[in-house]
Amino acid sequence: MANAAAIAAAFGGGLPPGITGTNERCTVLASNLNPDSISEDKLFNLFSLYGNIVRIKLLRNKPDHALVQMGDGFQAELAVHFLKGAILFGKPLEVNFSKHATITQGADTHEYANSNLNRFNRNAAKNYRYCCSPTKMIHLSTLPQDVTEEEIVNHLEEHGPIVSTKLFEMNGKNQALILFETEEQATEALVCKHASSLGGSIIRISFSQLQSIRENSQ
Repeated sequence: MANAAAIAAAFGGGLPPGITGTNERCTVLASNLNPDSISEDKLFNLFSLYGNIVRIKLLRNKPDHALVQMGDGFQAELAVHFLKGAILFGKPLEVNFSKHATITQGADTHEYANSNLNRFNRNAAKNYRYCCSPTKMIHLSTLPQDVTEEEIVNHLEEHGPIVSTKLFEMNGKNQALILFETEEQATEALVCKHASSLGGSIIRISFSQLQSIRENSQ
């Protein structure tokens, strides 16, 4: 496996509980989607937490189904493991391995193989380490240097009540933690606002495994 070194570095030579590391199927089937709210880009924002995305296809004959082709079988297994049952736009997400090995490129597929928004092209070990099921807390990075907490709240609050926020600096760059009331609200904010523009910067959003925001924590 090409990213074996990154995987070993991320998990200390082991694997997360429930992950076998033996799956070779790269394409997953997402079902029970909300057809009125979902799009290829929104699925990309969610599934790209677990690996690089090659292409995505919404199934026109089954509007609540989509195929997502991941970079490799390990990344596909992470997506199935961590996203199964997540609430997305009011519906529990079903994620299973597809019988299709790949998605055939066509007029109805969206291509992401060369997207600079794929997260695992750099810092792969760190991204693997941060893989988790959706949480109530999201982490924002690549924020503008002069951004305020109020601007961040205004950008995200349409997705649900924000319980608390923390804007901090790490390695000279602004980052933020945002705690929502529910995992569903945090998931919607991530799906809708990852790679959106805030103050001229394209922001990156991921789930945080922190349980609460402490004033002295970063």
